[in-house]
Amino acid sequence: MAVCRVLVVTNLWPYPDDPGYGSFVKAQMESLRPLGVEYDLLFINGRESRWNYFRSVRQLRRRLRAAHYDLIHAHMGLSGWVARCQMPVPVVVSFLGDDVLGKFDSRGRLTFYGRLLKASSYILARLVRSVIIKSNEMKRRLGLDSAHVIPNGVDLNLFRPMDRGAARRALGLDPTRKIVLFAYNRAELRKRYDLVESAVARAREQVPELEILHIYRVPQEQMPLYVNAADLMVMASTIEGSPNAVKEALACNLPVVTVDVGDAAELIERTEGNHLVPREVGAIASTIVQVCRRSTRARSRERMAQLSIESVAERVLEVYRSAVQSV
Repeated sequence: MAVCRVLVVTNLWPYPDDPGYGSFVKAQMESLRPLGVEYDLLFINGRESRWNYFRSVRQLRRRLRAAHYDLIHAHMGLSGWVARCQMPVPVVVSFLGDDVLGKFDSRGRLTFYGRLLKASSYILARLVRSVIIKSNEMKRRLGLDSAHVIPNGVDLNLFRPMDRGAARRALGLDPTRKIVLFAYNRAELRKRYDLVESAVARAREQVPELEILHIYRVPQEQMPLYVNAADLMVMASTIEGSPNAVKEALACNLPVVTVDVGDAAELIERTEGNHLVPREVGAIASTIVQVCRRSTRARSRERMAQLSIESVAERVLEVYRSAVQSV
């Protein structure tokens, strides 16, 4: 395949107010450059205003008049609808999680908006040239046999094991504490910070020096320091596609305690020092205590080799080739 020109349409991309936002999308697109992919970006800041989705349709059409593109790669379902507001250029959509699985309220009930997201993604997936999704669960929910299951890759050069003491010194963290990493927005209900907080509070009865290190809006290049500074990571989400934070922790040999969500169970299987637990305070707390008392690193980095950002880029490029050749 000669040089492929791609227009990336996404509502997930790092920007000044949140330099870590959508960093995995940027990392994937950058990993395609050595393979001959050139891309331009149309970023839709849906956080700023929902009206930006409608405004971006006009921007999309201006871009297509000004330059030739072999295909459009949209990341997230709402961005995919913007990309589909034209017909000449083939569209590849990457669905990332709740655009297929839905959004839920604090009681675990699917919201009206979540139902709309799921329904719109179901329709959109059948109106575009190719679909990429992040887990087998998402493929089952979408009901599209032709969808390509390609989880986001991990930059193994960036996310690598480091000395914990050195990482804590660099971040100014107390070397005597036991640290549970929570790398998400606490206000996002599906991430279940409430459950992690309760589990840590109970575990603290046996491990008094235990605390939560909450990080949010951190640039990706700084993330490895936080991952390596922690003693373990806990994932208790109700909905995930293929959780990037879990893969990054595994690449750094940080022990992961996770519920069965997305492809987390597949990610940690056949690895030493990681734990699959029920979504219950007591089970999570007792496992946190167990990991803290063991106080050793996991052995999971080798498992991530198959999800290196370079190998995933090759798989994405194959989807591009198929989409372009079928025009």
